[in-house]
Amino acid sequence: MHATDQASRSRRSVATSQTARALNRDILLRTIHRSQPVSRADLARLTGLQPSTVSAITEQLIDEGWVTPGAMGRLPRGRRPTFMMLNDQHVTLAIDMRPGKANLALVDINGKILARKTIDYELSAGLSVEEAKIVIAQIAQTARSLKAAFADRVFHGLGVSVSGRVNRKTHRLIFSPNVQWSRIDLYGELQKFFEDPIEMENAATACLFSERWFGDFRDASNILVVSISEGIGAGLLIDGRVARGHDDMAGEFGHMTLDESGPKCGCGNSGCWEVFASNRAGLRYYHELAPESTITTFQELLDRAKAGDLRALRSIDKMISYLARGLSMLVAGLSPEVIIVVGDCTALWPRIRPLIESQLIAKSFTPHTPSVVAAMDGDVARLRGAAAMVLRKVLFGKADFVPHVAREHMPRKTEAAPA
Repeated sequence: MHATDQASRSRRSVATSQTARALNRDILLRTIHRSQPVSRADLARLTGLQPSTVSAITEQLIDEGWVTPGAMGRLPRGRRPTFMMLNDQHVTLAIDMRPGKANLALVDINGKILARKTIDYELSAGLSVEEAKIVIAQIAQTARSLKAAFADRVFHGLGVSVSGRVNRKTHRLIFSPNVQWSRIDLYGELQKFFEDPIEMENAATACLFSERWFGDFRDASNILVVSISEGIGAGLLIDGRVARGHDDMAGEFGHMTLDESGPKCGCGNSGCWEVFASNRAGLRYYHELAPESTITTFQELLDRAKAGDLRALRSIDKMISYLARGLSMLVAGLSPEVIIVVGDCTALWPRIRPLIESQLIAKSFTPHTPSVVAAMDGDVARLRGAAAMVLRKVLFGKADFVPHVAREHMPRKTEAAPA
């Protein structure tokens, strides 16, 4: 054989072996993440990889610091197994930018909130670029103090959740009708304070990452996340991947028109879904029923509803009826397996869930309707999602989502690559 042909074959062989090992490494990392604490024997059983392959790669992951051996199990006989877990020394900063406030947290690789801060600010339509930069500098200073308080941890970057759509190529906010951050380069301003990688994402899509990384629906391939706050945003997982659309604008269902004669929306149109089903809409309904009221926040409305105020309850019921009306349209077009609702309104979940489900059933033209659940981590879903964006990129690269590790998709033992 010619020397050049031999060299080419050798390079292909090495590449193939390295690729297989990298795939096996990813499979084991995913399985540890999903099943921790888990023994090496269970990892071999769950993945279909050879025990020797599992042992070699887990030792490598331990040496790299990604995995840590935990407690030892007990068996009737034989060697006691050691359980593997992701090493919670790995952390990331998360920032959730909302109208009027920023929530910050330090989150470890297993989703634990180690520390949390909130910064209140004014971001009115007339706020200047320089004033906005001062707010960002204050947020960055608080974020750096959180990082410094956990200097012994391994820090992996900054995840930012924003109320708006982000162009992934330019990192600029391209649509943000309720918060005027699009006037400045939010990503660029944050880069002035952090040398670490920054991931920035729409809040609803961030919540999708939270559920996919930390939540109970890691095996679902079609998920609709609806985030309800001052507006309405949606994150879409379709056939296992995040739906982005042209110019990264997929998911702005809050601005589909329900009634053209309805109130003016921040986007410039009238009668959008969010003017009927957002927190602001709930407050508006209450003031229509109680014009003498001086409450100004949705939390105050919730507190009155919890205390049994009939007008508050009626206002939230009306808001949720419009929410369900919009969801029924999305279900008809997208056919999700599960709908995850994120927002303060889930504090009344035992009341609002039946309202949503009954309308989905009434409008459905199939015998099956999606499961409707509240976000598993409530008001911190956006923070955990911001952290998850960073962590999945550190561990698994740039893919929008790592495919879930279902047993039927695992390689057979005879197909497993050598360690």
